[in-house]
Amino acid sequence: MEEITLRIPSGKIRIKEGTCPHGCSLIDKKKLMSGQPAISVEVRLRGETGSMHFNPYYGIFDYETDVELHPGDVVDLYCPHCKAALTVPDLCGMCQVHMFAIQLPDGGEMRACPLIGCRNHKLTIIDLDAQFAEFYDEECRPKM
Repeated sequence: MEEITLRIPSGKIRIKEGTCPHGCSLIDKKKLMSGQPAISVEVRLRGETGSMHFNPYYGIFDYETDVELHPGDVVDLYCPHCKAALTVPDLCGMCQVHMFAIQLPDGGEMRACPLIGCRNHKLTIIDLDAQFAEFYDEECRPKM
């Protein structure tokens, strides 16, 4: 399989479907960010557990949480339904902490660093046509 690097401006694609490793949806239609359903996970830090909501637009780093966080904190993230850990073996190339991943349709994946303040993230697309169909509204979809 070939690897291609694309540069996509922040906020141009939206994660519409995202799951934990067991297939539970992390898209929260009750919590909106930028007018769209947020990506919601369980967050744990220093013995405290709460909710964390991420902006669904890729490259926009807004989040909301009910746990007090400070720059440099490394959070543990879990599925809010089945409690599966979202941590993956890969280390952040900037911070050297384990990344977390959200599974996307057709084998794609979005990875990000769980260190508060780090903006290292990566989007992996396996089936380009299918993934673009999920990310873009029909009228904005790139023609392949």
